[in-house]
Amino acid sequence: MGSIDRRVARTRGLLQQALVKLTAEKGYTAVTVEDICRQANVGRSTFYTHYPDKDCLRKAAIEDHLKPLQSRNTSLGLQPSTKGFSFSRSVFEHALATRAMHRALIGGTKRETPEEIHDWISQQVRRELTDSSGHHESRAELEIATRFVVGALLEVMHWWLDHDANISPADIDRTFQKMVFDGVQTALDAPTDAGG
Repeated sequence: MGSIDRRVARTRGLLQQALVKLTAEKGYTAVTVEDICRQANVGRSTFYTHYPDKDCLRKAAIEDHLKPLQSRNTSLGLQPSTKGFSFSRSVFEHALATRAMHRALIGGTKRETPEEIHDWISQQVRRELTDSSGHHESRAELEIATRFVVGALLEVMHWWLDHDANISPADIDRTFQKMVFDGVQTALDAPTDAGG
């Protein structure tokens, strides 16, 4: 059983690596199952033994990509703070450590951010904004703030990874937090103008 499991893991790893490489080169939409099989040097029947389609392959690659980040945040017991986002530095550190994978999954030539990654970051932001301020008079305000932060984070990350900027994860996170967190907190804590 052990050798079978290792073969399965190896084949899935080859398919995921092929998808990442091809996505980085030409964008996810343009990649076909045939392209993936050719790049991984496996037959189509082997591909379909492991995944029903390329969307399921991408989902598996994203889940594997997020596992270390999720377990790291859990093990560190990150708590929301009134001074900044507790999750963002580990996101920048993980992105740098897995730069090729990150560039392909949230970048590529078409800048296609997978829904799973976008949703995971949104959950972290929404949780921390809710817990750190303690109140939100408007669900719409919280949603606007969440989208603003997620958009800013992804754009900063795209630039940082794409331009090989000589900035450490700690420094890029510090700059990101300084520009984003205080402004969002101020907006959410401000009294609502009843006149609209």
